[in-house]
Amino acid sequence: MVKSRASMAFLLTFLVGSIGIIIFPYLTINPGVLTENHLALKNDCLSCHTLGEGVKTKKCVGCHQLSMIGVKSVSGKSRDIINSKSNLLHNSIIKIQCTDCHTEHNGLSRQNATLNFKHETLAPDLQKECVKCHSPQKPEDEIHILLKAECSNCHNTSGWKPSHFKHEMLGDKKNECRSCHENKRPDNNLHDQIGKTIQCVQCHTTNGWKPSTYDHSKLFIFDRDHPGNCSNCHDVRKSFKSYTCYNCHEHNSDRIRKKHLKEGIRKFKNCVECHRSGEKEIEGRKESNKRNKRGKN
Repeated sequence: MVKSRASMAFLLTFLVGSIGIIIFPYLTINPGVLTENHLALKNDCLSCHTLGEGVKTKKCVGCHQLSMIGVKSVSGKSRDIINSKSNLLHNSIIKIQCTDCHTEHNGLSRQNATLNFKHETLAPDLQKECVKCHSPQKPEDEIHILLKAECSNCHNTSGWKPSHFKHEMLGDKKNECRSCHENKRPDNNLHDQIGKTIQCVQCHTTNGWKPSTYDHSKLFIFDRDHPGNCSNCHDVRKSFKSYTCYNCHEHNSDRIRKKHLKEGIRKFKNCVECHRSGEKEIEGRKESNKRNKRGKN
């Protein structure tokens, strides 16, 4: 008798539940709120779902024609503002599986139904042409104005940051450091003397500010008679590769020539070859004499 009552209760519950599912599916088995534009389908589950198979793409595109997405509504009415980006995106998807990007029953806002988009679903060519969708997001700063390259050369599809910028992409502009790095120019005596025609690459590389290749002691050592003022020896408006000692020393090239020839020194145009500093003049002269003797032999 007890088993019979239990069976009757189960059968009655099953029968009521089945009737409820058929008549009021949205109230009985709905897993969540549909988006506002899909609310009209709330009691017609099979308009999107297939029994035993879930949501099939062929049912989605039956209403949402790919060629019309962003151009016309499902009812066929032309949109006041055409969403060309959305149209391009949907028509470039390789394998159309709407559920890869779209989910339902997440709330009224349709923004909640587009949380799963991945760039990998797009055609390979479009994956590299980021500006077709992201042009409004391109910053209007010096570096992005100079760059003609695609975003994918620096950024990835996971996010704008971190980026992987390479100076080689700037082409002929890659050595014009001041156009981007003027604000990183140190405020010190050395850099203050460097004219605007001198570019950072004469000492630094595009890999980083440090280490720099500048080491004046390899060329000439400053001492009490030779203070480190660039303009004493260099024309700071030109390249620092050229220099002169005549700015301070009271002699000219003719007098220097006679004096050195008298000492048997014939190679004297490059002063720092022998005179590494005021303190090392004698040492440099001895070294020069040795070279001259070797040359005669």
